[in-house]
Amino acid sequence: MIFLSIPQPQGLKFVQWGAIVAEQLAGYGIQAPANEEAWQEWGASLLHEPKLGVAPSPIGFNDWQDWASSFKATFA
Repeated sequence: MIFLSIPQPQGLKFVQWGAIVAEQLAGYGIQAPANEEAWQEWGASLLHEPKLGVAPSPIGFNDWQDWASSFKATFA
């Protein structure tokens, strides 16, 4: 599993939050998200990295902040 220091999503725009996560995962080929509209697709792309372990799928979450909070909790 990868150690990440993920910020709380509250107070950030999705692209800002995603850029922080992508920066920490740059060694795994993760790119920063392009826009908020594609947050589920970007989040799903993280699931292709086996070292992220049990990261939650964004499918089923109604907004990116709920998913991001769950994603953060996975690595707390």
